[in-house]
Amino acid sequence: MHLAIRQFRQIALMLTLLIAFASSVALAQSGIGNGDSNWITVENVKKQGNTLIFSEVQIEGDGWLVIHPFMNGAPNGDRVVGRTFLESGTNSDVEVEIHKGIAAGEMMIVMLHSDNNKNGEFDFIFIDERNVMDLAVFEGATMIGHAIPAP
Repeated sequence: MHLAIRQFRQIALMLTLLIAFASSVALAQSGIGNGDSNWITVENVKKQGNTLIFSEVQIEGDGWLVIHPFMNGAPNGDRVVGRTFLESGTNSDVEVEIHKGIAAGEMMIVMLHSDNNKNGEFDFIFIDERNVMDLAVFEGATMIGHAIPAP
């Protein structure tokens, strides 16, 4: 009986380690940044009042450049503090008004969301516990976005 319990514990430990390893590999293979067909130029972002200006944003299909705040030191993807509509292709001098104001050095997440239903409205409506109707843009496992400080 004791041998069976010990073998069960060893198998359970091996399964736990295998799951932890698989999860860490999956996390290592995903992330945020730019892709080959979708990108946000975050170097030299300009600020005029409560408006941020991005020199170039590329998106396949119409969509949105969205700003999410950091709260308590962590990104909060459930809140939106600014957004602007983007037409498919390369967009220059993209302006996003920040509705709550923003201080120099304040961290934020800037990312792309697709206009899934093609209605020209930003549909930030949760369709499940994690996803909104106008989904984040991904290329493979890379979500197109960046954590950056405000200029």
